[in-house]
Amino acid sequence: MTRSRDFDVTFPLTDYLPEAPAPARSVPEPARDVPVIADCDVAVLGGGPAGVCAAAAAARAGRRVVLVERCGCLGGMATIAGVNVWHKLLGADDATAVIGGLVAEAVERLRALDAVEETHLHHFIFCSETAKFVFDDLAVGSGVRLLLHTLLAGAVRAGDRVVAAIVEGKSGRGAIVAETFIDATGDADLVRRAGGETQLGDAGGRCQPPGLCCRARGRTDGAMPLNRVQAQLFREPMDYNGRRYPTFLWGNPSVRDKAEHMVCGTRILGVNVADTRDLTRAEVEGRYQLRWVLGKLREQPGWEAATLVDVAAQVGTRESHRILADHQLTRAEVLEGRRFDDAVAQGTYPIDIHNPDGPGILFERLDGTWTRVAGDGAVTKGRWDGAADGAPARDTLCYGIPYRCLVPRGLSNVLAAGRCAGAEHDAAGAVRVMVNCMQLGQAAGTAAAMLPPAANVRDVDAGQLRARLIADGAPLLP
Repeated sequence: MTRSRDFDVTFPLTDYLPEAPAPARSVPEPARDVPVIADCDVAVLGGGPAGVCAAAAAARAGRRVVLVERCGCLGGMATIAGVNVWHKLLGADDATAVIGGLVAEAVERLRALDAVEETHLHHFIFCSETAKFVFDDLAVGSGVRLLLHTLLAGAVRAGDRVVAAIVEGKSGRGAIVAETFIDATGDADLVRRAGGETQLGDAGGRCQPPGLCCRARGRTDGAMPLNRVQAQLFREPMDYNGRRYPTFLWGNPSVRDKAEHMVCGTRILGVNVADTRDLTRAEVEGRYQLRWVLGKLREQPGWEAATLVDVAAQVGTRESHRILADHQLTRAEVLEGRRFDDAVAQGTYPIDIHNPDGPGILFERLDGTWTRVAGDGAVTKGRWDGAADGAPARDTLCYGIPYRCLVPRGLSNVLAAGRCAGAEHDAAGAVRVMVNCMQLGQAAGTAAAMLPPAANVRDVDAGQLRARLIADGAPLLP
């Protein structure tokens, strides 16, 4: 007779992923005709913040739009991954609006539902559950047609054009035919399946590690700040793998209940989330790491009564594949606030690099400074611009992101929006946050709506595109 404890998990975790057969084997898949399940002007793959904004912008311009999402709700990192913060819409001077359009509209829709508040830093903390309603309203209210629980399975290409996106859902396999396709998958899935070129992570192929968020309730007034909790957690190895705590611990109080906190306190190393085995490991190890974090959190002052409310349905991804675009945004272009004639988005979020190999995080800001936070919470600071410590801050208002970053090399009817847009590793550490991804989505959807049948995405007139974005509320600088 077996006993339940005979099947208990033991640490460190043993390998729980399928073994790859050796030697490698394959199974022939019979050729088949795939039914066309949608024929539209613009097909958007991925229903995260970028994809919703892309679809809404194109539909509001009168195009027939289909939005495909692999989960059961829209919103991606804002909803499914539980990341409940959008960064400020103001420039570095905290006075000039540099972000608007659909980003500002989403904030106002959350405000109308009493589900967002602005912090003293002008960031927006919102209810991730209510955000599901807002993203539904943005898409459905704009006339977007939805396919949920539907995975991108492949792409059919003729020359430099994608003819159809092959998807798989509960009804089986189908094809979506469109004039223009927008890759908002986050991992450049459509571009890769169409044979387009991408970059993975940094120069060595290492990606910023994903993390898993949760909500915990029971924090009391005067509780130990999370940055000090991080230092305590770093003092001893984690139980599930025997290694040091690798992360940067942060979080936000919930909008409606200040005793409830969103906690982002895990980091899974050596992961490419575009790889099925790696993503599986990230999800499983993220939960084991989170259990250890919560146990240690309850040992800290003010957190003794902390109880788990929920765990995000997926890890929060920071980096994987990015397209090789007609222009790759660089670190210098971000930090120096380079202006572009075809800029379609603006931002102030700093370059933010989570160490791919262990603890620690680096911030490089537009004011010329950098800050590094070590695993034990120790903070070091300096100047990335070579100026002396104490020198006046740089007066860069924001950086711009050109339309060319959305155009994949070698493809003529595909645009990419969100964190898979064309940017070098360092620059992507700034571009990847949601307020920037949403702007890129709106720009991609607006551009797609401007194209006549059979046109090339490079035919979009940048001046006209910028004018339309400005008319729709984007405060693009001259």
